[in-house]
Amino acid sequence: MPARAFSILLIWLLLIWLAAFVGGATVAAQGEPAPPDAPPPSTFNVFYPEERPLGDCLSSLPKPNCGSDARGGWPQYSIALALAAGIGFIGWRVVRS
Repeated sequence: MPARAFSILLIWLLLIWLAAFVGGATVAAQGEPAPPDAPPPSTFNVFYPEERPLGDCLSSLPKPNCGSDARGGWPQYSIALALAAGIGFIGWRVVRS
């Protein structure tokens, strides 16, 4: 009886395997629609000026007028304040312990 159960199981597994691969091949043969044309990626960089050669701006000592305007302001000051407060808190906890 165990040999017959093994044979039935083997036949079912073979049928499932055939259905998966043969059935999958017929579905894949139908093809997929072409993807829509995507616009090409933008190559514009706001950090480097367009009127200067890029080699002048990418170096260890960039020449003047090779960059963007200062982007500081209140967000930059608030991050600096948060970092100073965090370091102060850590220092306070180290001294207290």
